[in-house]
Amino acid sequence: MMEHVRIFDWCSSAHDRYFVEEADLDNCNTEKILRNKFIDPLVSSDSEDEAPKKIDWDEVFQDKKTHNGRLHVPCLRGVAQYPKLSKLTPNKQYQMLKVLCTENPHILGDFFIGKPSRQDFKVFETEKETYLAEQKEYRDWAKTIWTTDHFIRALRPKPLVEAVYEAEFKMKALRMRSLPKQYDLAAQITLDSTRSNCDAVLKQELIGVSPAEVPLIQLPRKITKAINIITPCTVPEPCQKHPYQIVLPHENTLSMLPITEVHKELATFAWTNGVQYIASENALKCLVQWNRYWTIPLSVCESLSPDGDKANVVVLDSEFSVKKEVAPIRTYKAFRHLLESTLIPLAEKEKARKNYINKEKPKEIGAKFYVNAKSIFESSELSSDEEEESLFIDTGEVTEDSPNPNKKMKTEDSVRRSARLMSNESIGYNTRAASRRVSEECQDIGVYSCTCKDTIYEKPPRRSYKKWQFRNKTDNEHLDIIIHCPHKARDGSRELIFEPTPEYQLDLGASEQSIDSLRSVALSLALRKNAAVVNVRVDGSGGDIATIDQLTAERFTKKHPDMTRQVITAVHTTLSQLQGLLPGHYVLLHEPSHGANSLLLSSRSGRGARLLLQFDSSQLAEADEARMVRNPPIISNALLPYHKYRKILPCAFTPYESQLAKEIKKPATKKKTPPQALKWPKRRTRRNKK
Repeated sequence: MMEHVRIFDWCSSAHDRYFVEEADLDNCNTEKILRNKFIDPLVSSDSEDEAPKKIDWDEVFQDKKTHNGRLHVPCLRGVAQYPKLSKLTPNKQYQMLKVLCTENPHILGDFFIGKPSRQDFKVFETEKETYLAEQKEYRDWAKTIWTTDHFIRALRPKPLVEAVYEAEFKMKALRMRSLPKQYDLAAQITLDSTRSNCDAVLKQELIGVSPAEVPLIQLPRKITKAINIITPCTVPEPCQKHPYQIVLPHENTLSMLPITEVHKELATFAWTNGVQYIASENALKCLVQWNRYWTIPLSVCESLSPDGDKANVVVLDSEFSVKKEVAPIRTYKAFRHLLESTLIPLAEKEKARKNYINKEKPKEIGAKFYVNAKSIFESSELSSDEEEESLFIDTGEVTEDSPNPNKKMKTEDSVRRSARLMSNESIGYNTRAASRRVSEECQDIGVYSCTCKDTIYEKPPRRSYKKWQFRNKTDNEHLDIIIHCPHKARDGSRELIFEPTPEYQLDLGASEQSIDSLRSVALSLALRKNAAVVNVRVDGSGGDIATIDQLTAERFTKKHPDMTRQVITAVHTTLSQLQGLLPGHYVLLHEPSHGANSLLLSSRSGRGARLLLQFDSSQLAEADEARMVRNPPIISNALLPYHKYRKILPCAFTPYESQLAKEIKKPATKKKTPPQALKWPKRRTRRNKK
């Protein structure tokens, strides 16, 4: 019986052999989806009558993001040939890397690395001393490679970078054209004081900037594709009609005055508000940067207040250069322009420009002075009869004998229309403003043609004017100053300050930000109410963006707690030494060899010429440019995308043997047979010839 049971096949089944035919493929769900005929059975009955959503498959397959699974790693370079293995094993480096990735979640966010555990944090603290010792050794090795491999990258900027710097150089050369040409040494100015302890207090915001007048941008949270800033862009051109492209605080149009008259206007504005110092943000940022060349124009103008009080006002303007600067500075200044051109959309710039143009002029309050433009052209000396015709004080009462200024303005020619001036301005101040208004109404004639009209440079970035008080807590000395700052971009309600960092050793790591650069950023953040700095690391040779880090003022102060106090102390120390200067034009000159000191050059002295304002972009400010570039940058422990992608620690040697530098074996010298001795043919004698 059991034998019959065993013989019987209880699990028999027919072989399932089925060949797919064309009709089956036509009716499958995949084909229905591709033909947009598929009906989802899980859809509710209420939406059955609705037509299925059609998908444009041609557009889907053309989009590379949908079918390209490759991860973009910014500035990914070839693996460096490390000289030795790291003291940290691959497992320990990965555990410590997880801790660093938690602190920098914005670095290559699409690449997954797990969250660190308690054991990972414990390993990070245990191996921290070993890691710090290896960082020091790694930096020493990177310095040796700088002079052999990476030095030439910093010495030879791209042609487009040179073109952008050349355009800005020509703009500043035209701006300084009306200044005296010769300057001689007058004094030495100390830029820092270790005994002082200063702070700054905002007393009044004289002129503010609304958010609608600042371009709005959206910084990319993730770099999913290559972003290159070295691309053709618009650059400003020298404009003969507007040599100094600035909008003065009492105007809404671009100024046509030379720099000497602009300084007088700014000095009058400062003394009207009870301040004897007025400076641009760029000038103050130079005062805290001691590792490079800079030259700042300084003017002392005698101003008259509305009450008739006279005072000497110090005006500090933006920096300029007489000759071409060294390559790293040229690259930095060009990158700043290219970065703003890349990240700020052109549509937002145009929108801000239109808001600027359509802005209503401030209303004139109180008595008004009407100055006849005809008297300005014909004669500077007016008789009593001419004064009665040209000057009219509007007190609000209309009499029969009083002239009607509105009627005169309608009958006068448009070129000679009178200019309206506010009552709280001085007489000399009104005369210059009146002549400027008349010249603006004239058409472009000859060399005074405008090259910035109908361009994005027709209206420069809006400037805010704020009254600050710098106080020394040691001796209770205080100085009031007006600082005007440009506002170029915002992210929502927060203003953004771009700080590019050219990188030349990205295959080894990110360079460390210098102390002078940190002081400059600290000053810019301190002068603004709600701002953030955008640190952008850019490949110096290629122009690709490696990382974009946004740091708010609160986080910056927490990271560098003593930096703001150092900056305010340096500015207060410099301003206190500029008191008592006679009216005239001066220049503050600084070189890296001066350290925390600068030279005050005066145009009043006739002894000699320490500085000549002969602008030439073909000559270098430093004869041996290679000597200035030979100092290698310091590699920092900042996390870069390729560190996370390759799972290695920044500023550390590799834990993998395959990434070590291979020794180049010289081929064995082959033993060559010595050449045969040269045999000279025997000389035939005359007897042999016979």
